[in-house]
Amino acid sequence: MKVRKASMKKYVRVRDRATGRVQLAHRVVAAAMLGRPLLPGEVVHHRDGDSTNNVAANLLVLPSQRLHAHLEHRLRRERQGMPYLFPELLTGVHENRQGTLFEGVW
Repeated sequence: MKVRKASMKKYVRVRDRATGRVQLAHRVVAAAMLGRPLLPGEVVHHRDGDSTNNVAANLLVLPSQRLHAHLEHRLRRERQGMPYLFPELLTGVHENRQGTLFEGVW
């Protein structure tokens, strides 16, 4: 018997009518926002932490799970009152802009 943790996030799923495949809604919205399919390693981050809020302005595409875990850690520490040593590195996360975290990096 499987026991589900209360803290497990719930994600909205959508069925592609053409193929019949079920996909996560936030990945579909992020791909449409970027105008290309997501790469296999890319992770979609919900800025407000609500996994059911799939509005394009709430989504941020990150290149890897490693970076996503680092970002989550930094944001959690910030909420606990521990400032980040280099806050300018998180400006793309706090700004309300769409796309990937590294669009403005040369």
